[in-house]
Amino acid sequence: MENIIFCFSGTGNSLAVARDIANHIGNTKIVLIADLMNEEFIDLPYESIGIICPAYFSSLPPIIEQFVKKLNFSDAGYVYAVITAGALHGNSFNRLSSIIAERGGCLNAGYPMQMPGNYIAMYGAWPVWLQSYLLKKAKKKSLKISHSIKAKISNRAVVKRNKEPKSLIEKMDNYEKLALEYSVTDKCIGCETCVKLCPMNNIRMNANKPIFGETCARCMACIQWCPTKAIEYKNSTNRKHYTNPDIKAIDLFSKTKSEILSKET
Repeated sequence: MENIIFCFSGTGNSLAVARDIANHIGNTKIVLIADLMNEEFIDLPYESIGIICPAYFSSLPPIIEQFVKKLNFSDAGYVYAVITAGALHGNSFNRLSSIIAERGGCLNAGYPMQMPGNYIAMYGAWPVWLQSYLLKKAKKKSLKISHSIKAKISNRAVVKRNKEPKSLIEKMDNYEKLALEYSVTDKCIGCETCVKLCPMNNIRMNANKPIFGETCARCMACIQWCPTKAIEYKNSTNRKHYTNPDIKAIDLFSKTKSEILSKET
């Protein structure tokens, strides 16, 4: 019986983890959550179901909450989650567990994974030596997690309630509309990389320049993957960019959206 991993990733960190785990457990397909956001009801006839995504502001990203509510766990097998973060995972596992329970399932195991921090809206990329150290450590941990997944080990102790710092909770207010604070410089070459990357279809082109709407996922993929560093958010101008070295921008392009764009051109 096949396994599946649903993945959401901005800079590629979570996708890199998903690929490592999929390779280790075998017979596993990876599906980008962005490709399924227009689906209404998704059955899960799989031996194992993984959800791999980052934590934002020590919380579960809204796009993950929206997606998981589309899933039907009535025929689901072993369900696990790997949540990546530069520092705090907060209550992300507990929140995910609650939503899965509402959908008739059970989060059997949760695995926190530290990766290089990269939230460029607040800070620049971490030093290269630290990135390298954390990425090597993550690969070793991915192997250990894979063994647990194959053995269907329950890890309920990790899936527990943790409180997020109040300052981080407040940052979730008007979450999506914060996209209105992006700007584009004259460095833009109209390549549409940002349009193809956006998991929320929040970016469109106008006069060969990207225009941002009000449904931002806060993944910062548009900034981090821009080949000319033409997209900025408030005072992010002088901050170092980061993308996972094992992932390419095209790996994160929405399949459906890419097909639509190719037909239009």
